[in-house]
Amino acid sequence: MSEHAAVAFLRDAHTRAEEVARAAKEPAVLLWPTHPVEFLLAGQEVTTPETRAAEAHIRMHMPEAVLRRVDAERAVLGDHAEVEGGCAVCAEAGSAARLAWPCPTVVGLARAWGWA
Repeated sequence: MSEHAAVAFLRDAHTRAEEVARAAKEPAVLLWPTHPVEFLLAGQEVTTPETRAAEAHIRMHMPEAVLRRVDAERAVLGDHAEVEGGCAVCAEAGSAARLAWPCPTVVGLARAWGWA
């Protein structure tokens, strides 16, 4: 049986994000900054609402943070594995019937990465 499209998409998104994050951990050649956000990366002090917001965004998406999120989501995906066509964890409210797989949790993770 082939993998559900949302799960295949999620696994591919995790792989791409991991590859980009690992590559970003490598030292980059420092070029002269051409945009205020680049001053942040060059270690310069530029304080505006825009650069503070950009710095917060950059820190949230640093390679280590991305790798931690990918690892955590892979663990959630492992917990919410398919068992006989249903989710290993999720059940219908008030019953023992398993939710169809992929469950809303897995589909939600895929949507967070851009799956429609």
